[in-house]
Amino acid sequence: MPTDVSTTLNAIKDLQNHSCSAGADGSWTFKGTLVNASEKAKTYTVAVAVTVGAAVQGHTLITETVPAGKSAEVSAENFAKTTGSAGQCEPVVSAKDAP
Repeated sequence: MPTDVSTTLNAIKDLQNHSCSAGADGSWTFKGTLVNASEKAKTYTVAVAVTVGAAVQGHTLITETVPAGKSAEVSAENFAKTTGSAGQCEPVVSAKDAP
């Protein structure tokens, strides 16, 4: 696989003020802000999964293009369901130069 310096597979630092939580009915909501501090527009992919132990209860993918020096709010609602608020929620972020 060729090395492509325009793609960052671990861009979690660009996702700020994020939260992921379950409501009383066990429906999960994710919110965060993508901050592009670079000099080029970036297309971000945010993958969010909710797990209980080793079992995935639900997941979502969010793709957002953020202009250079700008930020964008991202969110997903009701993408996973658990019993109550049990579970772990972790986002993973990748970024690439926008076309």
